[in-house]
Amino acid sequence: MPNGPRHGDGVTVIDAGRVSARVQRYLRVPSVVGFEQPFLAVLEADLHALGRSSERRPGLLAAPGGPVTVSAHVDRHGFVTGPGGALAYAANEVSHRALSPRLAAVVCTRYDQEDVVAYDTETGRILGRATIVHGGHCGIGPELDLEAPELAHLPASTPVAFTPPPQEEPGALVGQLDNTLSAAMAVELLASGFDGTVLFTCGEEAGRSWLALASWFDRPSTRLFVLDTSPFDDAGPVERGTAVLRHADAGAEFDSSTTGQLADAAQRVGVDILWKDDILSRAGRPLGRTELGRVISETAGRVSGSTLQIPTTDYHTNRERTSWTAIEAVGRVLVAATLV
Repeated sequence: MPNGPRHGDGVTVIDAGRVSARVQRYLRVPSVVGFEQPFLAVLEADLHALGRSSERRPGLLAAPGGPVTVSAHVDRHGFVTGPGGALAYAANEVSHRALSPRLAAVVCTRYDQEDVVAYDTETGRILGRATIVHGGHCGIGPELDLEAPELAHLPASTPVAFTPPPQEEPGALVGQLDNTLSAAMAVELLASGFDGTVLFTCGEEAGRSWLALASWFDRPSTRLFVLDTSPFDDAGPVERGTAVLRHADAGAEFDSSTTGQLADAAQRVGVDILWKDDILSRAGRPLGRTELGRVISETAGRVSGSTLQIPTTDYHTNRERTSWTAIEAVGRVLVAATLV
């Protein structure tokens, strides 16, 4: 039976305050894409504290359980060191993809003057602290031209993570929420009595987490719920406490039955939903590619499911923001869809 926090009506809920406290703890543990080991160790300890067993596979930490599966990726954006304190964008370095001029311009704008820490890839021990500065050519071409001179003494390819900003806004959560927030929601779901399987995947920002996710399933499965954050230009969905769903991404249609299960759950618990693919289509914008879409397309539908997303603003920055209202609303949908 579910044993987590309950409202007066007896409905099990995921408490936003508990999620927020967990996220703030997780943000202090670096987890740059390709260098997630310190965060995986913390998550594994949390699983054991809840009485759950764990299993490690390449690119994956699992809490094995029943066939209903909840997944969240655990990597975040960051950098790796180069000569003389130069920084390279980790997602492109670990995936061996060239940085486009457009992305270089975005990164230069997004992360200039951010405080960062370099860390040991195994233990998470802090090896140095710095503030990012950019040169005069940053964002003009494909060269990133971002530096952290205080880290010039470190070996090449040392991971560099962002220092979490202070939490200064009551009722809100601010930081590198993609994807500490989804990981925290998954752990709190376990604390609420979820007896299914939870998967934590690595390398999503480098486009390779689908491999570990697909490898977990040894038979066809559609009972997969992928947690994530979803970016919005305005704060309306965040403040209203809206759950974000999708029928599809640019690569694949999601499982209609699982998507319908989420929509039905939202209706039962009185949470408004937005269909992100519909919003993007109406605006003439691309649907984008997701971890789940890649899994579905690469396995020819053998592994499928649907996504449940928490609305945020300032996506992929160190000041991504959501509200406790949104966290609690999405948590209610997650519980209603999985704790049955």
